[in-house]
Amino acid sequence: MKCLLFALLLLCSALCSAQQWLDKKYTYDSTLNVIYGTALNFNGSSDTLRMDIYNPLCDDPSHRSRKPLLVWIHGGSFLAGDKSDASITNLCKQFARRGYVTASINYRLGFVSDHAAWNCNYPNYSCLFASDSAEWIRALYRGIQDGKGAVRYLVNRNNQYRIDTNSVFVAGESAGSCIALGIGLLDTVIERWPQTFSLANAPPPNPNTYNCSYNLPETFPNPSIPRPDLGGIDGNLEPSNINYTIKAIGNNFGALASNLLTYHSAKRRRPDIYSFHQPCDLIVPIDSGNVYAGLSWCMTNGYGCYGIAHTPKVYGSHAISHWNSSQFLGYVIQDDFTTTVFPYSFLLGTASCSDQTNNPCHGYDNSTLRENNLAAFFAPRVSALPICDTTHSTTGIKEQINNPSLEVFPNPTRNKITVATGHGQGGKIVLRNEVGQECQTVQLIINQHAELDLTGLSPGIYFLIYTSLEGVILVRMVVKE
Repeated sequence: MKCLLFALLLLCSALCSAQQWLDKKYTYDSTLNVIYGTALNFNGSSDTLRMDIYNPLCDDPSHRSRKPLLVWIHGGSFLAGDKSDASITNLCKQFARRGYVTASINYRLGFVSDHAAWNCNYPNYSCLFASDSAEWIRALYRGIQDGKGAVRYLVNRNNQYRIDTNSVFVAGESAGSCIALGIGLLDTVIERWPQTFSLANAPPPNPNTYNCSYNLPETFPNPSIPRPDLGGIDGNLEPSNINYTIKAIGNNFGALASNLLTYHSAKRRRPDIYSFHQPCDLIVPIDSGNVYAGLSWCMTNGYGCYGIAHTPKVYGSHAISHWNSSQFLGYVIQDDFTTTVFPYSFLLGTASCSDQTNNPCHGYDNSTLRENNLAAFFAPRVSALPICDTTHSTTGIKEQINNPSLEVFPNPTRNKITVATGHGQGGKIVLRNEVGQECQTVQLIINQHAELDLTGLSPGIYFLIYTSLEGVILVRMVVKE
């Protein structure tokens, strides 16, 4: 009897914990413009680095509860963007409402612009031209160093913010995703890029780039700009002796500059990866290719401009997943891809250059859906038990089996299970085991039942996660012997 009660308590804890990180039930405090360090930028000037912190408010008389940490990183080609960008700010708030301590960070921007004149009839086009491709890698590396310092800043203050240091997550958009992937995966010296060591001086940028946002505050030395060694892979911001675990990475239309999956520190857990990407992306290719490859095609085939020179080759979300599967590297990766490809047409067709003026593929097709998918991926990976309640009263465990918005039957089951929505909404169904591994994925279209074949699953407890535009529902399932 005691064993049965203990097992039931474990099941209840697992269900409540997973649903905890999906429901948006908390209000939050925000602390803006917190300085987490200073560092030298691409021109040797000192940048002050700041973050905005969003902390869920809850009722915890014991003061012992802990919350997962999620650091969000903005995009902008390493040249622009800010922690207060609307998309990133919204994501911080939505995950804070789910119970995460969230932070949006600024990091060092800019690279040494090219000394050649790239005149074009498109505004600020020359701002995209670096002195050489190494400058892109150096900009990425500085961002990774800053991002690691930001994580350590918050981990060092885990008691202040009530952070569970075993449940750290990082996520970003575009360049911010490249940085997030680096924070989680660049953890051995052998992975450090050669371009981040000392390089020959670069010539000063062409005067037509002086009005680029990242160049505005700079005064450039003559006759050349030094490019010193950028230092170790962890940077030197906020040293910490506190062990922490990055459970997962949210990669939204980002890429790797090299295969960081092969080598991994034995001291760290391999982070799981969620990737959203569109094949028609003009900025960061979903497969391997140069940064801005699609945009360069559009600029040369419709706007009468030069193709963007000196960009590095990167490896997008599909390439990352292919590395993992083809080399049997053992990462848990969930791909969330659309299907529309770039048609290499300037005027005609979906995702053509002109179509992407108003409907860019370098972004979300549906931001709410992708946010919910990411939340569903993160939730089973949070190791903390449910955090404090929103009120003094104890919240009961909500069984979702008979939820009117989702029908799941039979449950318990052995061979198969049928899933249907009660309100005619389509969505995505993901079945995960108790440790968060994905077992099956099914797309449920409007007014259609989905049948899952469970004959290959071992008996035990599973979680069915249903994601639609209306939100996320989690159902506990029992597979019988």
